[in-house]
Amino acid sequence: MDLSAYFDDSGSDTGKRDLVFAGLVNRDDAWEQFSLEWSAALARPPAILHLKMVEANGLRGQFAGWSRDDRDQKLQDLAEILTRFRPPWTFDISISRTEYEKHVSPATPRGLSTPHFAATFGAVSGVVRHLASERIVTPVRFVFDEQNGVNQDVALFFDYMLENLDSVSRGLIKMPIGYGDDMRDLPLQAADMLAWHIRRQSEGITDQVVLRRAEYIRSDTHVTSRVPPEMLVRWGAAFSQVLPILQALKSKGEWQRFRTVAQQAKRGGFRPPHGDDSLNALANIRAAWDKFQDER
Repeated sequence: MDLSAYFDDSGSDTGKRDLVFAGLVNRDDAWEQFSLEWSAALARPPAILHLKMVEANGLRGQFAGWSRDDRDQKLQDLAEILTRFRPPWTFDISISRTEYEKHVSPATPRGLSTPHFAATFGAVSGVVRHLASERIVTPVRFVFDEQNGVNQDVALFFDYMLENLDSVSRGLIKMPIGYGDDMRDLPLQAADMLAWHIRRQSEGITDQVVLRRAEYIRSDTHVTSRVPPEMLVRWGAAFSQVLPILQALKSKGEWQRFRTVAQQAKRGGFRPPHGDDSLNALANIRAAWDKFQDER
């Protein structure tokens, strides 16, 4: 039984400007059959090439010139396919972009200054921790919707971030983390549908059609989480201590040059942020000792 998790995001421009990552975990054979039926539903008249919920909501792009009734029927047809191949688990994790930009972005270099980096790790860790709690032993392949540059930035530091996970949860991650194209990886369109509906529901929308669909496309086991503001404060403080030299890398050009050098160093055996496994372990021991001394 091979498992794959597909994640996409949806961002809000209201309130705390939440970024919502939502994903679905299912067997690969179920995803294959899902993709065949989803593709057929897209092609049925009135046809679209792909589903993007922002286009469907605004009746633009693939939905330009459509009536609301036709749009709603197409979405319902797609939602029924998703529920027919209902994944055993669906997930969402939200993070306030406003709070992230306040507490974390000033302490990080350009590549880590957006919440996509933190939300990616939060999504992966949330999935594997939950699966570990259910005694699932099959590693999960993770596929995220491709974001310009984010995949390279995540790859630089993901090993270091994983050190915060217990060994059982780490063992459920099939590395490396992947990024896909929603025109090719059709389950990413289902993740887009889920992320958009969860985000709209969190905004307090009153449209009953949207609210019913939001509940309809969740799995029976849906896990939701939110990165609390106090954690973002701690992250900002930690980045200030761990990555002080990198904080100066604020411009796009500076970060791209650093990324190139860091990628070469990783291929040569460098492990961020301190150098190799032994130096990282030593730094963690020192940090734990300092914390112990502070709490005495």
